Formats: sequence, C-alpha cells, structure tokens
Amino acid sequence: MSNLENLTEKILEEAKMQSDAMLREAKAFEDDVVMKKVKEAKEKKEKMLEKGRFEANLLKERIISNAEVNRRNELLNGKQQIIDRVFEEAKEKLQGLSEDQYVAFVKETIEGLSLKGTEILKVTSTYKESIKALGLPVKVSEETVSSGFLLQDDKISFNYNFSDMVDFYRDELVKDVASKLFKE
Repeated sequence: MSNLENLTEKILEEAKMQSDAMLREAKAFEDDVVMKKVKEAKEKKEKMLEKGRFEANLLKERIISNAEVNRRNELLNGKQQIIDRVFEEAKEKLQGLSEDQYVAFVKETIEGLSLKGTEILKVTSTYKESIKALGLPVKVSEETVSSGFLLQDDKISFNYNFSDMVDFYRDELVKDVASKLFKE
C-alpha cells in the first residue's frame, strides 16, 4: 500500500500545487482588477474635482463680474442723481435771478432778435413793471409766465422759460457738467 499511498500523496500534492497556482492566479487577477478599478476611480475623482474647480472658478468669475457691473451701475446711478440735482439747482437759481439780472437778460435777448414790432412779451409778474419801463419795441402782456419770458407773434413763439431752456440744452451740457463734477 505504500505505493498507493505514495501515488495518492503525489496526486494530492499535484492537486494542492494546481490549487495553489489557481489561487495565486485568481489572487493576481483580483489584485489586477482591484488596481484597475482603484485607478479608474482615482481618475474619475480627479476629473470630477477638476470639473468642480473649473465650475467653482467660473461661478466665482460670474459673481465678481456681476458685482462689478452692479457697482458700476450704482455709481452711474449716483452720478446721474447728482447731475439731475445740478440741473434742478440751475433751474432754481434761474428762477431766483435778481431784478437787475432778469431785466438785463430780457433786454439783451430781445435786442438780439429781429422783431417786427407786433410781438407780445409775457414776463414774470414780479418784474413786469420793470420790463415795461425799459421801453422795448414789443408790447408787454398782462398775462404772465412762471419763469423767463415768452415772446409771441401770430405764428411764431420764442420760449425763454428757464425750465424749458435748461431741459432743451441739457443733452448738450450734461457731458461738460459730468466732466467738471467727476474729474477722474
């Protein structure tokens, strides 16, 4: 029986060696698959992190850009309010001209116009008598205006209302006003 035992032992040894070899191959295959999957997961993680960094940077840039636009808009809005206030103050100052200044303005303006002599002049009630005393070549109406003066003929009307004049010249003046106010 010793031969039989030897043969059995030899068969068992070979089976054990084949079994060990198969286990090593399986273990190597398992290690290889796990390594590949770990590597794939790391690559995927890096791609996701890179995409996240890119999107975060993009979002950051958008937020900064929006903040800059909002800041610029607020600054422009503030400047526009200041410019509006300057024009309102100009209207108020023109409304508050002294009698001498008002009379001089009306006289110089009328003398600079080519008149037929049929025109009617409407002035503020405050300085109407002073204007009448000038002896201008126009008839001074009993009707009054709130500011400046109005010179009317049958078909033509010259509007020198201070508020209307400031509004009329505003587009031309706004650039100069802004450059004087906001020297940058």
